[in-house]
Amino acid sequence: MNTIFLIWSIFYSLWIQPVSGSRISFKGEVRFTSDAPLEVISASSDKLLGVIDHSTGDFAFSVKLKSFQGFNSALQAEHFHENYMRTALYPNLTYSGKLLDKMEENSSSIIEVRTKGKFYINGVWSERILKHKARKEKNRWIIESDFKIKLDDHQITIPKIVHKKIAEEIHIQIYANQVKE
Repeated sequence: MNTIFLIWSIFYSLWIQPVSGSRISFKGEVRFTSDAPLEVISASSDKLLGVIDHSTGDFAFSVKLKSFQGFNSALQAEHFHENYMRTALYPNLTYSGKLLDKMEENSSSIIEVRTKGKFYINGVWSERILKHKARKEKNRWIIESDFKIKLDDHQITIPKIVHKKIAEEIHIQIYANQVKE
C-alpha cells in the first residue's frame, strides 16, 4: 500500500468520524536540533497537526517538512530537503500509533503518557515508544515531548565531508495544544 495513502487514511478516519467527545485535535510546534562538533543546526515548524481518539487510543501527528524554518542558511535548508529528507518524495514527517496510558479528563497536574507508534521519515518506518508530558490547562490538553531520533533508523546517511557538522542523533521537541471544535 502506498505509504502516503496510509498516512492520510489514518488522519481521515480519525477526523471524519462522528464527533463523539472522545476525539481531540491538536495544533502545535515541532523543533529539531542537530548539535554536532562543528555546527549547531536548528529549525522549527508551527504547522504540526495531530489527533487523538480517546475511545480507541489511536493517534496520528504529522508536519510538512517544507514548513520548517530557521536553518543557518538557505543552502543548508536546501540540503536538508534535497539530500537528507528527500522532501519531494516524502513530504511529511508522521508519528502514529496507540496511547499506552490514559489521559484522564479530570487530571489537573502534569501526567506522563507513553505512546507506541511508528515514525515515517525519509520513506522509512521506525517503531518507538515515547514518553510525553500532558496537562489540562483552561479545559484544553497540552502535550510536550522531548526525544531523539537516530538518522540511521531512517536510512539518512551523512557524507564524510560534513560528518562533524551534522549530528547522528537529532533532538526533537514538540509542543501541541488541543484545538477546540
